[in-house]
Amino acid sequence: MQLLTFTLGKVKYGIDLQAVQSIEQMMHIVSVPNTLPYIKGIMNLHGEVIPVYSLPIRFNYQDVKTENIVVVDVDGMKIGLEVCRVQEILTVSDDHIFSMPEIIKNSQECFSDVADNNKNLIVTLDVQKLLTSEEQQNIEEMLANQDAV
Repeated sequence: MQLLTFTLGKVKYGIDLQAVQSIEQMMHIVSVPNTLPYIKGIMNLHGEVIPVYSLPIRFNYQDVKTENIVVVDVDGMKIGLEVCRVQEILTVSDDHIFSMPEIIKNSQECFSDVADNNKNLIVTLDVQKLLTSEEQQNIEEMLANQDAV
């Protein structure tokens, strides 16, 4: 499996490279009122309006500097994930990927596995499980309201 790795605080995370569409430097984000706290707003990416989802806020990392936005596809919708810093692309063999302990999986379904890279653990994030259907609907409504303006 190939993982795009990034940091949130001092923790290293990974996303399956197949879900990643692009990596962007932090750019101007327009706030949209009445959205979830971790929906930072929207950005213009090459003429397309994309919602920006703050992983530091979602996972309760306080006072971290964000430098990158990782654009991913979630059920056909592009979403920008705000992260501290993108690090590298790693290839991790299947025998170095382990299931996330159930106690953590039960509280955060999007943390599916843990990858071991030279005894350094990488929390893998399943972007398809990041949003609940209600959150996805909230984002779709936000984008529809912006198109109507």
